[in-house]
Formats: sequence, structure tokens, C-alpha cells
Amino acid sequence: MDFKQKTTETYDKIAFGYSAGHFDHFWVDEFDFYKSMTSGKKVIDLGCGAGRDAAVFVENGFDYTGIDASDGMLKVASERVPKGKFQKMDFGKTIFPDEEFDGFWAAASFLHIPKNDVAGVLQEAKRITKNGGIGFISVKEKNGMDEGMIDENKYGGISRYFSFYTQDEFKNLLEQNGFSVVRMSTHTEHDRQKTNWLCYFVKVQN
Repeated sequence: MDFKQKTTETYDKIAFGYSAGHFDHFWVDEFDFYKSMTSGKKVIDLGCGAGRDAAVFVENGFDYTGIDASDGMLKVASERVPKGKFQKMDFGKTIFPDEEFDGFWAAASFLHIPKNDVAGVLQEAKRITKNGGIGFISVKEKNGMDEGMIDENKYGGISRYFSFYTQDEFKNLLEQNGFSVVRMSTHTEHDRQKTNWLCYFVKVQN
């Protein structure tokens, strides 16, 4: 089974309904800290989805580019945030030159990458970010399941691939791939499961 394709197809299917319920600014404290840390304005959003974070970056004067594998999500994003730049792209293999961006943002996107592939995606994020650039990554904390497809009844039935981490597990991955971890925090979502997000602010060391 192609996990990536199946997850992308799910996001194409649910794009409009998903974005309607996921457009409130969620990463408030995280964005404020990110903004205080980054000196440049040119940022790449890896897995931008329906453009929720795009809106905040554009409002704060960033030169913003968002990439995603889902046509449906990108259509909603470009309609919602007309001043953002959006492109369809696999963030594990982008077309950007080396050190193109001052920083990157990857909120709730790396959690859809199988663990065998995540090092390559981290290397790509590092390649397209300037030396000393700041990145933000959030993933879901492991609570039993390690990784795999999860079927849910919402939006008429969906299936997505998830990988889950302990805080140290993902921190070690970051350090092994040439990032220094500037700050780690957690962010608990007020959903039924009380999802715990692991948040990492990193500095690129090329």
C-alpha cells in the first residue's frame, strides 16, 4: 500500500470540511516564539494544508511559501490566503535551491511520514534552509501505537498514516540530522483524546 498516496487522497477528499473546522490560529505561543527567533522573512511551510498558518505568516509580513501534496488543500489555501504562494510538492524532495529560505515551519505534517523516511525529509528541510535558520516542527506524542494507518469515521470515513514519537526519540532524530534543538515544548489539544503535541524549535547547522 502507498501510505503517502492514500493519506494525500484523504486530504483531497476532506479539504473543504477539514479546513472549515481547522482555521482558528492554533500555534499561538509557538508562532510568537518562532517570530522572535527568526531574523529573516523568507519562510517555507512544509505541509501547509488548507493555509491556516499561512494566514498568520502573511499577516505578520513574512515572504511565505507553502507546499503540500494535496491539490484539494492547496485550492482551499490559495482561496483563503490569496497573498500566500502555494505549490504542489513532496516536501521530502523539493525543487528549491540550497539555502533558499531563512527558516521553515512544519506543523503537524512530519507525523504523516513513515519513520523509515523521516531522516530524508529532515535532510531536505535542512538543505533548503540557510545555515543558522530556524525551524519549527510539531508531531504527536506516542501513546501506545508507534506508526501505521488509522481509519476514522469523520468526514464520511477517512484513512491516514501517522507516526508517533516520544520527546527524546524525535529530539535524537533531529540531532542526528544536523539540527541543534533550541527549545522543546508540549501543546495539549482540547479534543476528546487530549492529544499531546511535541513541539521543537531547531537551528540549522550546515
